[in-house]
Amino acid sequence: MKKIVLLVLFALCIGRSWAQMHAYSTNFTFSETNFVDTIPIELVNGQILFNAEVGGVIRKFCFDTGSSQGTIFAQNGAILYKELGNVLSRDGVGHQDTTKVAMLPNFRLGHLEVSGYVASVFKQQVRQNYDAIIGFDIINKGLCCKIDTRRNIMILTDRRDVFDREIGYSIGYKLRWWVPYILVSPFKRHWDEVLFDTGSRQLFTMNKQSFDKHVYKSKQVNAQVEQRVKGHVSIGSMGAERPDEVAFLKMERLRWDNFVFTNVRAITTQGASRIGTDILKYGTITIDGYRRKITFIPHDGRDSTEVNNKTYSIAYVPYQGKPTVGLILPGCDEYKAGLRQGDMLLEVDGQPLKSFLDFQHFPFVIGRTYKLLVRTKEGKNKMVMITR
Repeated sequence: MKKIVLLVLFALCIGRSWAQMHAYSTNFTFSETNFVDTIPIELVNGQILFNAEVGGVIRKFCFDTGSSQGTIFAQNGAILYKELGNVLSRDGVGHQDTTKVAMLPNFRLGHLEVSGYVASVFKQQVRQNYDAIIGFDIINKGLCCKIDTRRNIMILTDRRDVFDREIGYSIGYKLRWWVPYILVSPFKRHWDEVLFDTGSRQLFTMNKQSFDKHVYKSKQVNAQVEQRVKGHVSIGSMGAERPDEVAFLKMERLRWDNFVFTNVRAITTQGASRIGTDILKYGTITIDGYRRKITFIPHDGRDSTEVNNKTYSIAYVPYQGKPTVGLILPGCDEYKAGLRQGDMLLEVDGQPLKSFLDFQHFPFVIGRTYKLLVRTKEGKNKMVMITR
């Protein structure tokens, strides 16, 4: 079970709402000023989670800098909300649609009470470990933040100078769709605009169109491609990205300001290029909402680190509500067993999978063999035996 969950979450692009901010009120307020508050956090499957008290009940929230504002899931029911109307929203893989906007009840975050917080309402695409998302609007409101996963804390403050003595590698960010974009260097003499996205797990993923431009400009980029496969891996709040070529990269280095990550594996997707929460394995992050900069502070004090991360061989995405093989590498165990890109999973050991959530909740056990009933892209059913 652990392996399958990791495969799904590895491919996951957590839903974010890039909504038209002027179309509704975001005038939420804090109960205090001139504060410094330390909030316990936990990193679960690459998501920054913390407790918030809502109506006297402790709920789990996720801090997602790739979301311009909050998100709540329509069918969850854990938090009641007041609908405010509709707004045009765009998710992390480029889907665009009209979504509902709601105001959450007052909630307590550490010692702060937050009132009038606005969130987009989405249908839950995949299983989540939390009840709601807090977006980058909490920083845009005028806060600074430090995230330290070694100490499992997040420090929030409205004071400008709290982190001024922190020594690290700083990059200024620009707001696009009200979320932070920075410039990093994925290849020598190449720069890429990326979203700093704590809703994404991977250290680095690259937009496919941006990658194609880099390849066109330099042969040394193409030399860092390990494989090219047709498929799709990312899941936004409105569904999976469209199928396209996915390039598997083994990058010589990824440069953040003057800090260098070496031997980095990454993939291309249809969404924005992004830096995700895996960066927190190597240091702490401070976000300065006043000066609009993000600072990386390495744990070991050095100016480089070797990543040498592993890639994955298969990813599942929802298609027509069903679990489907979004991407599979030729030669992997699942490929040898008979699974192919586009295969839709109908049953596991005779138990029907009515939805993608059913697949995520299935109690897989590592080392056990399962009989899958799948339907191919051509509409034919077949049985496949796989071992988790």
